[in-house]
Amino acid sequence: MSSADDITSTGGLLYGLGNNRRALGILAGKFNGNVFNEVGYYELDRRMVLSRKGYDTTADFIRYRFAIPTEVVRFDEASVIIDDDMGRRWRLPIKNRAFADLTNATALRLCREVATERDLFNCGGTFYELPANNADGFAKIRPVASHNFRIHDYASYRGMLIMTGIDPEKAKTNPNVIISDDGKAAVWAGVIDDLWKLGMPSGEGGPWKNSEVFAGTPSDPYLIGFFDRRSLEISHDSPRTVSFVIEADPSGNGTWMQYADVAVASGEVYRHIFPESFQARWIRFVPDRNCRATAWLKYE
Repeated sequence: MSSADDITSTGGLLYGLGNNRRALGILAGKFNGNVFNEVGYYELDRRMVLSRKGYDTTADFIRYRFAIPTEVVRFDEASVIIDDDMGRRWRLPIKNRAFADLTNATALRLCREVATERDLFNCGGTFYELPANNADGFAKIRPVASHNFRIHDYASYRGMLIMTGIDPEKAKTNPNVIISDDGKAAVWAGVIDDLWKLGMPSGEGGPWKNSEVFAGTPSDPYLIGFFDRRSLEISHDSPRTVSFVIEADPSGNGTWMQYADVAVASGEVYRHIFPESFQARWIRFVPDRNCRATAWLKYE
């Protein structure tokens, strides 16, 4: 796969063809920076052969119906920000800041159903399992694996997981990569369970980074569940000591419980390593004074 830091990479928008055609349509192209330039329409057939096709109305269908949507998530200096369909706000860690620019340029697919009512959400360098809204959606999101790959699109096909965003030259010896005869299009083919092999979920960020905060007002919820080796730093700019109540939501049901109440003196940094026994999905912070504060978490 191409790296998130690569200037150029191949890509392609994916669509499982209907009408019993039993093939995967790929509107292939190449990225120069964040600009996607189409190179042609291809199909992956049941023999797993990737072939260029002549003009097909399917290419137009993919171009307009499967374009990557804009403004699905936002990034600030602290983290990924998600406003869900139920009016709730959530924050997620970031693996590599390069993903912010790629996401803002709609160069990365963020969410797609890959099995019945089983969505994959790929954001900030981490794949997540995302339940359907009727199963509480983002409140119950779960990280699967983190990576540094520039994955343009992904979809299910014949029980497999197909991804684009590949450097064919680097991937010629990869048995999971299928390259077209003309070398201009390529896909990775595997299964969903292969995602767990990418790397342990990791990243960093928080609800605040030098942010204006107000006494008694909780921060946005920030995901902490299912990550390993979790550490926290809290600091602020007040000339006086500020106390921060650290709250945890164990299940994602909106029930917040106090984990700790820490006093942070002016000019000091509070540091904490969460024990393995700490189990919660979400974390948030409540200051007792107005100030500018940072609450920063690292997951390694």
